[in-house]
Amino acid sequence: MSYVDLGKTVEQHQQRKEIAKKREINSSKKGIFVALFLLALLIGFITLFGKNVVALFDPVSIVGDVSAPKIKEVDGRTNVLIIGVDRRSTGPETSVLTDTLLFASIGRTDGKVSMISLPRDLWVEADSGKGPHFMKINSVYAIDGLTELKKVTENVLGMPVHYYIVVDFNLFRKVIDILGGIDVNVENAFIDYEYPKEGHEADYCGRSNEDVVRLDGQPLYVIFPCRYDKVEFKAGMQTMNGDSALKFARSRHGNNNEGTDFARAHRQQKVIMAVKDKAFSLNTIMDISKIKELYDSYAKSVETNVSLDDIQGFLALSRKTDISTVRSIVLDDRSGADAGGLLYHPSDSSLYGGAYVLIPKANDYAQIRAYVQRYIFGE
Repeated sequence: MSYVDLGKTVEQHQQRKEIAKKREINSSKKGIFVALFLLALLIGFITLFGKNVVALFDPVSIVGDVSAPKIKEVDGRTNVLIIGVDRRSTGPETSVLTDTLLFASIGRTDGKVSMISLPRDLWVEADSGKGPHFMKINSVYAIDGLTELKKVTENVLGMPVHYYIVVDFNLFRKVIDILGGIDVNVENAFIDYEYPKEGHEADYCGRSNEDVVRLDGQPLYVIFPCRYDKVEFKAGMQTMNGDSALKFARSRHGNNNEGTDFARAHRQQKVIMAVKDKAFSLNTIMDISKIKELYDSYAKSVETNVSLDDIQGFLALSRKTDISTVRSIVLDDRSGADAGGLLYHPSDSSLYGGAYVLIPKANDYAQIRAYVQRYIFGE
């Protein structure tokens, strides 16, 4: 795809932008959710054995990998798109934007896992039968649906998406609390004075409507301190409950170089690995009531195309996966080209409806696709 003729799409994009405005949550709610890369690992246990936890200890199940159903793959790899959304808005759940997009590729023979974080501001082309149109990738799910988001991701990365899983804030917090908290090594201490306070996103902080709106009806630039909380994390290993882990992964305005989407994506991936460690600890696996509680939360909160047979295949694959070799990168505009820095922010935003966007340096996805191939296959 190319961005050379984007000017022709500005009017169409503006129309769709108005639709998106009606559907999207308040921008102050846009935070994280990295949602359990554990689809192939933790969820395998939760879903397959949730209703019959005794099967966890069945010797036939433990050694039955040979007969386990096969899961989808291409070139020896199974790919999962993890989609994090915030369903806490007061509007309909389908109105929310995707907050986090994580592409996970699992090697079927070498057991190696590669994770790629896609920035929400990536400017993409979608077409779900309405004609081609452009938008940020985090709007595709709300405007065009999950199937189109899958296609767009495949187009950007040049890799097939075999499975998807959609999760939200509430599941994130609940799973961590059920696990009894997670241990996370905070590399950089930071303070965020602008962490959005849930339920106060539209609070006027005691001001009247006249105080914040001009005579012509346009909003004034007003700071609303009551909409935010102060969040602080000290460096070092610490145990986090669901709420503190969410704040750690969601924070977007921290000091000490922790106020970028790049830093946030790395914190999200750190939380994922901490959840993995706790989920596969002996205390969790041997706690039948905890496994059942995890399953119940999963069944109510997750949207996925993974079937029961697929879960059995993932369970078998998880036993071959070498978690210690998990690699992760973030496609961004600040790293070197050899570390995923293949995007840039154009100084002229008029072609993009005035929005802050990131586009490929090569003006198409060829460079990104070549990089992804080398990153995943080592070629």
